[in-house]
Amino acid sequence: MSELSAEEFAALREAVRHESMAPGAPAPQNVRRYDFRVPDKFPKDVLRQINHLHDGMARALTTQLSAQLRATVRVEDARAEQRTYQEFVREASDPAILAAFAAEPLMGSALLEVEPVIAFPMIDRLLGGSGDAHGLARPVTEIELGVIHRVLHAILDTWRDAWSHVSGLRPRILGVETNPLFTQVVAPTEIVLAVTLVCGLGRQEGRIRLCFPHTMIEPLLQRLASRQWAATSSEAPGTRETELRSGLADVMVAVSVEIGRTRLPLRRVLGLRPGDLLPLGVPVGTPARLQVHGQPKFLGRVGRQGGHIALQIASAEAAAGAPPRKGV
Repeated sequence: MSELSAEEFAALREAVRHESMAPGAPAPQNVRRYDFRVPDKFPKDVLRQINHLHDGMARALTTQLSAQLRATVRVEDARAEQRTYQEFVREASDPAILAAFAAEPLMGSALLEVEPVIAFPMIDRLLGGSGDAHGLARPVTEIELGVIHRVLHAILDTWRDAWSHVSGLRPRILGVETNPLFTQVVAPTEIVLAVTLVCGLGRQEGRIRLCFPHTMIEPLLQRLASRQWAATSSEAPGTRETELRSGLADVMVAVSVEIGRTRLPLRRVLGLRPGDLLPLGVPVGTPARLQVHGQPKFLGRVGRQGGHIALQIASAEAAAGAPPRKGV
């Protein structure tokens, strides 16, 4: 086949251009847009594995934060994607809570963001409030930053555990900023891995975001692509139950002691005065019933320890299955 002349090649190119631009011309098939300025540094199979890791992190963080805040916390919708650092910072809230952290032995530093819309309710819970704080658009105070450090450490500890099957990492917070412009871990055009988790507390919902420069986690990409860790990453039987028990162990519950009960006409109740005696209808020495959130669990003897009234547990089984006492 003879080669085309320059004039013939120009004519052919012009004809193809006019055909592709003609009205109603079919769109090219199997064409994918590719930006050479932002090459794909995270293959799709690696992103799938990273999503899998952070799905496990979301489940563990749900348990961890629920126990720490003593409230129902939802962490879900883990999503990992490739971005530029400039795009990640542009989406950060202002004011923000951005913690720069190292993850030894990896080189460099990463970012952890907790949006104020969810951070303020968490701070409110940690300070003894109801967690209904909302609509606040102000920088975090120094005291509040000290309080939210507990949440930041809990998130990083959970992230460390999620990645423990890939590599043993030791996260360490380097500093916390409230202005996104003051956080510059890499150049604006550098490629980063952005992980987003949706966190809900009561009626409030916000994002927890993680940003890892490609140069930081590049040493781990080969392990993620090879899936060598997959055999060891599955949870052993009972692991989930152990995590739940560990998280629930610190939850505060209401405990009360019932010495006895009685029924009175309303006129007597209205006439009660300080010093009046109420017979409870149970013999002296009858075991008192200890209730957990209104459910009988133990029987015991009421006494004194030091300067306080105390209950000595006598039985666990009798209380749980015992029928109600007559007149009590």
